[in-house]
Amino acid sequence: ASSPMMSVLASASTSWQNNPCVDTAAPYHKQPWCDASLSIDERITDMLGRMSLDEKIPNLNTAGVEIKSLGLSAYNWWEEASSGVSGGKQTTKFAYPITTGMSFNRTLWRLTGRQIGHEARALMNAGQAGSSFWAPVINLAREPRWGRNIEVPGEDPYLVGEYAEAFVTGMERAPEDGGAHIQASACCKHYAANSMEHATEGGQTHTRHDFSATISRRDLVDSYLLPFQACVEKGKVSGLMCSYNAINGVPSCASSWLLDEVARKDWGFDGYITSDCDADADVYYKHHYRNWTQEETVAGVLRAGTDVDCTSFVGKYAPSALKKKLIDERLIDARLANLFRVRMRLGHFDPPGPLQRFPLSDVCSPHATSLATSGMVQSAALLKNENKTLPLSPSAAGSLAILGPNANLSKATVSYYGPHQPCGAHYWTLADAVATRSSMQPTVMLGVPTVLSADTSGVAAAVEAAKAADEVVLAVGTDLTWAHEEHDASSINFTAAQASLIREVAAAAKKPVVLVLFTATPLDLSEQLANPKIGAVLHLGQPSVTVLGVGELLFGHASPAGRTVQTVYPKAYADSVSIFDFNMRPGPSAFPRPDCRGGCGKQNGTNPGRTHRFYSGTPVVPFGFGLSYTTFSYSLAASSATLSLDPVRAMLRETADARKTFPRAEFTEGERARLVRYTVSVTNHGSMDADDAVLGFLVPPGAGKDGAPLQSLFGFERVHVEAGQTVSVDLYPALTDFALTALDGTKSARAGEWTVRFGVRETAKLGQGFAETKLTAV
Repeated sequence: ASSPMMSVLASASTSWQNNPCVDTAAPYHKQPWCDASLSIDERITDMLGRMSLDEKIPNLNTAGVEIKSLGLSAYNWWEEASSGVSGGKQTTKFAYPITTGMSFNRTLWRLTGRQIGHEARALMNAGQAGSSFWAPVINLAREPRWGRNIEVPGEDPYLVGEYAEAFVTGMERAPEDGGAHIQASACCKHYAANSMEHATEGGQTHTRHDFSATISRRDLVDSYLLPFQACVEKGKVSGLMCSYNAINGVPSCASSWLLDEVARKDWGFDGYITSDCDADADVYYKHHYRNWTQEETVAGVLRAGTDVDCTSFVGKYAPSALKKKLIDERLIDARLANLFRVRMRLGHFDPPGPLQRFPLSDVCSPHATSLATSGMVQSAALLKNENKTLPLSPSAAGSLAILGPNANLSKATVSYYGPHQPCGAHYWTLADAVATRSSMQPTVMLGVPTVLSADTSGVAAAVEAAKAADEVVLAVGTDLTWAHEEHDASSINFTAAQASLIREVAAAAKKPVVLVLFTATPLDLSEQLANPKIGAVLHLGQPSVTVLGVGELLFGHASPAGRTVQTVYPKAYADSVSIFDFNMRPGPSAFPRPDCRGGCGKQNGTNPGRTHRFYSGTPVVPFGFGLSYTTFSYSLAASSATLSLDPVRAMLRETADARKTFPRAEFTEGERARLVRYTVSVTNHGSMDADDAVLGFLVPPGAGKDGAPLQSLFGFERVHVEAGQTVSVDLYPALTDFALTALDGTKSARAGEWTVRFGVRETAKLGQGFAETKLTAV
């Protein structure tokens, strides 16, 4: 007889998946593919042997069809979960990764991924969700105007790779199951170099669907692909998504080098690869790649390694490709095998276990909502705090005015790649954050109707409100109308209307105001940071409803400890280099200056370098910047002042002998990776307990010359330090950090004097920890 759990599983909503293997009344449970004691390969072979070709071909599409020969309902591979499980139900909404990346806290990222995966599994058990989610996004925020910066944790490849590992590990491996099965399948996207949406600059228009990014092998190897290597090798992710764009003329979803040679052979990827939605179709309709026919395109993407097509191009043209003998059933089976392998690892066809016991009540639990709010608290970065403008007094009587177009920002940013409705349908705003953590009842006024509006008719009323208030908080920046999927930002500067509002309100206020910045586009803050009437600037990224947590920081219940994950450039940066220029290193650009408007003739722009690793100018706010309500100092102890590069050279020889491009992950972490260790003693000299994020940077010999980076982030650790106490942090560069990349993508050990830095120099004079030392490598 079937157990109650088995009955639920067998009859679960066919809109997601069913498990015929637990239905003893049906014949399937006695078939080998239902035998959990057999190997996954044996079970898959049995499944494929029972399926007809008419069942196989439609299941190369994202929305598969019923497989009657196996008793399986249709399965859909596509769901989203970058900031919480999407769909038409209430689930926990987390701050966007551009916010939580600023926490530099692997534990937070892992727990966030775990809760999203846990809620996904609970919803699956209730027949309300599937099991495969296309998150996280781990492209680099290499370009300030990119429309999807909101979805990524920053610009640095090491940081983004660490985020990928932590989030994926949390999402896929549940402690309740001991790692026996995948809790929910994660998918690292968009592979690769997808950081332009749709823009017109310098008289040129390109979209992600038709664009071919020209990228040197060096930039691919040491920037664009590194987060994906970490996701695969360290995170053991079960899914990858190939991107819309082409790289050096080859569409990603038709690139056997990317999908097979690098991902599967070099990194050992053992999951499934989906196209971005209609990216396979784009190979034919947009890229016109090699003048392939539709059938040749199907053959090309399947042979390259794309396993499932979002949405239906492959399924539509595979039958005719088969008739023309461009593909065969063996190739179809190879693609389906990768898909069924992931479903096997998800436990779709196994007896029920711990994962199947997750109840629907675990969705939006107090733990989940507390974790989401904590993510906001841990991540906000304090960029300015003159004369201790912050924190405000939580018990002070008086009035507080929240002024600015983002004063009510919340609901408009919830459902973008996340829950369609947050827990309890609570659309918390900045006013709620103030009201719940202080005795003040805020007055809210927009001043400017929206972030892009030129209407300043409401500024005068905002000025009057500022004059009357005891405290003023400006809520400004951007929202999803400024930049989003399919739309890149046109500016990295405040609109004239917002700039005027900020200036006039600050001038009118009784004392210096607090500027709370909501943005995923790093805006030029030069004027605001220089304005003495703006006492504090608190950067939130895009927190959505988790903005409720900012009250903890505004009123001193906790100290900010976030660090910026994007370089803030002067506005002239966006006039000099095109978003279409994917070179990371500085030099002449192949594209017109963005401010040409088609009238520059043959005058092309100049790339000043991208991200903190290569930007040759002076940033408005550097990567890793963040202040605190307390003061810290660092003292440093090194295990050695010199090191031999022989282990690095041996690593590179081993990689070359194996005909691989990337050294294995064991050379990036663990005992084998360590050549020198640093102990940073972090002392809190203030009267407030606080967190501190310790960042470690390497400056190579010849930094900024011949393609060498100016600096590279090699490690970080977030610690809690009680007032008057000292906490030690151990950080070390890996073997791979001492190998620099040549133009052809090959690596070599770099001998000479390296500089090792901890912290950001610009924050040292503002009471934050900083230390540096020299290291001689021979």
